[in-house]
Amino acid sequence: MNDSETRRKELLRQTKMLYDERRDIPAVHPRYGRIYHNLYHEEEGQKEQTGGSFYLRLVIGILCFICFVYMDQSNAGVAEVNSISIVNQIEKEFDMDAVVEAWKKL
Repeated sequence: MNDSETRRKELLRQTKMLYDERRDIPAVHPRYGRIYHNLYHEEEGQKEQTGGSFYLRLVIGILCFICFVYMDQSNAGVAEVNSISIVNQIEKEFDMDAVVEAWKKL
């Protein structure tokens, strides 16, 4: 093995190390090392399942809509509130000045 072959093998080894995805965390501040590791080096089996609340909010919204339709169809009232008063509150204009004053009083 001559000198140029040795040099090429060394350059190939260095290139492989440079582009290896399984290497350690690069030189980052120790404060951010764990964040970097969690973002870029998490194993496939260890990924956390983030529990979102979309389906819970969807079910609550559907239940509210079903209750509103039932109140509207049967002319039922709950706690002196009926479907007409709900629609009136939804269509009511919003007074932003009153909200700002209320927040200032808190």
